[in-house]
Amino acid sequence: MERFVIVMPVGTSAYLLPCDDGDTCKLETLQNLVGGPIEVVDSCLAGNWSRESDVEAVKLVVNEEGKLRDLQENENAATLYAYDFMDTLVGPAALVAVRGEDLIGFAKPVAESICAEWEIPLEATGTGECFQTFNPD
Repeated sequence: MERFVIVMPVGTSAYLLPCDDGDTCKLETLQNLVGGPIEVVDSCLAGNWSRESDVEAVKLVVNEEGKLRDLQENENAATLYAYDFMDTLVGPAALVAVRGEDLIGFAKPVAESICAEWEIPLEATGTGECFQTFNPD
């Protein structure tokens, strides 16, 4: 099954990124997504949001040095942060599932339903948008 992590850049729509090795993303990929060393923090979503019995939790991957580097607040990621009432998240973030010691992606329909349920704007998937123009001349 192809799996996806939900990537939430600051100030723009989220998008689905296919995992590197089937189920998981490489450390380097996650570091590139958040722009530095990663920190895995609690989300407010229980493992059953993944729709898989062997997933223990759903977590957010953020830049460990984000606040030190004065990165911008990430409102979409903060919506899913377990401690948003006490703190905020900054910089790009990725939503992942936890299975054992592995950070894994979600099935595409699950990722799309999480974004829809939590009102996270999701970039259109597929070949892109097509527009037909009309020239009256």
